[in-house]
Amino acid sequence: MKKSHFGTKTASIRTIALLLLLWAAVSFTAAAEPCKIPKSDGSVKPTARGDWPQAFSNAAHTGKNRFETQLNRKNVGNLTQLWASPVGGGVLYTSPVVSNGKVYIGSSNASSNGDDHIYAFDALTGATLWVGAEQSHFFLNSAAVGHGLVFATAYLSPLTAYDADTGEIAWTSDLPDVARAAPVLNGSMLYVAGFEGQLYALDARTGIVHWSTPEECCIYDYTPTVSGDRVFQNRSDSMVRAYDAQTGEELWHKSYGIVGSLTAANKKLFVPADPNIVALDQATGNVVWSAPRDTFMYGAPAVGNGLLFVPQGSGLKAFDLETGTLVWTAPASSLWSPAVANGVVYASNLNGEWAAFDARDGTELWSVTIGLGCGGSCTNGTPAVANGVLYLPGPDNVLRAYSVPSR
Repeated sequence: MKKSHFGTKTASIRTIALLLLLWAAVSFTAAAEPCKIPKSDGSVKPTARGDWPQAFSNAAHTGKNRFETQLNRKNVGNLTQLWASPVGGGVLYTSPVVSNGKVYIGSSNASSNGDDHIYAFDALTGATLWVGAEQSHFFLNSAAVGHGLVFATAYLSPLTAYDADTGEIAWTSDLPDVARAAPVLNGSMLYVAGFEGQLYALDARTGIVHWSTPEECCIYDYTPTVSGDRVFQNRSDSMVRAYDAQTGEELWHKSYGIVGSLTAANKKLFVPADPNIVALDQATGNVVWSAPRDTFMYGAPAVGNGLLFVPQGSGLKAFDLETGTLVWTAPASSLWSPAVANGVVYASNLNGEWAAFDARDGTELWSVTIGLGCGGSCTNGTPAVANGVLYLPGPDNVLRAYSVPSR
C-alpha cells in the first residue's frame, strides 16, 4: 500500500475505531447489567417485587416482605377494608399467598357442603377468578406459587400443581400422601415433607423427584426451610436435620423438643423448642443462644429490623437476633406466625383480633376484631402483606383485604 493512500484513509480509520470502542463499551455495560439485581434472601424470586408467593413469604421462612413500600408505620393506622370474600364453608386453617395480581387460598371442610378447593381471587377486588377441582380433604397449609403454577396439598392428599391463571391441574404427584405442611419453592426446586417422614425435592415444573431422604417417622405440621445450599427439616421425634439442598445428603442433626417450624436468617436457624427459642449455627447445628418461651406455638418466628418475633400466649415477643435478649412484648397472644413488612409487624390474638405493631418497640398502630364466638381459640392463619394490601384469613371462612384509602 502506498504511503499517500494510507494518509487519505487516516480519518476514516479513526472514526471506525471510535465507533468500535463505543460499541464495545455499550455491550460491556449491557452484559454487566444483571449484576445489579438484588441478591435473593434464600427464596424464589417473587413473581412481582411486592408479592407474597408462599408460606412465611419466602423459603427461609423469615415472614418478611422486604419489597413492601406502601404500608408503613405512619399510614397503617388508616387501614380500611377493601373487600371480603368467602372461602368455602368452614373456618379457615390456611393462609393466603399473593402472586401476579391474584390471591390463592385453600378452603376448609364444612361437613354440610364438603367444600375442599383452592380458590383464586383478584388481589384488588376480591372477585373469584377460579375454583380448583374438589379434593378428598380440606386444606391446612398455604400454597406456593411460581413458574405459572400453584402448588398445594389438601390434608394427607397428593401434591397438586394448578395452572395459576385457569386453575386446571397441570400435574399431580404420585408420592405417598404428603404431610400437613406447606410446599416450599426455591428456584426451580420444590421441597415437600412426606407424612411418613421423608423429605422430597421435586422439579417444580414437572413434579419429577430429584431426591428423597430415608423414611424416618414422622412429619406433621413442619414445613421445610431453605437457606442458601441447605434445607432444614424438623420431625415429630424432636429431631432437626440439615440436608444438602441439591443432593439430599444429611449434613447434621440435633435433638430438640420442637413445637413449630424453623426460620433461617443471618446464618442462624431459629428453632421453637420447648421451653425455649433456640438459635443454631446453620453450618454446624451448634447453639448460638437460647431464650425462654412460655407456650406452645405453630408456624414459625418472623425476622425483621434486627429482631426475631415470636408469638406466645403471654404476648408477641421481640428478641435481639444476635444475642437473644428480650427487647419488647406486645399484647398479641397468638400461636401463629406474625408477618413483617416495612417496619410493621402484623399478628393475631386468639380472640379474633388482628393488630399491627411498630417493629421497633411493639407500639400498637392498628387493630380490627372479627368476632366468631370461638371461645378464645379462633385464629389459625398468618397475615400476608403484598403491594400495599394486608390480607387476613378468618378467623371465620372469609378472606379479607385491607388497604389505606388513596387521597
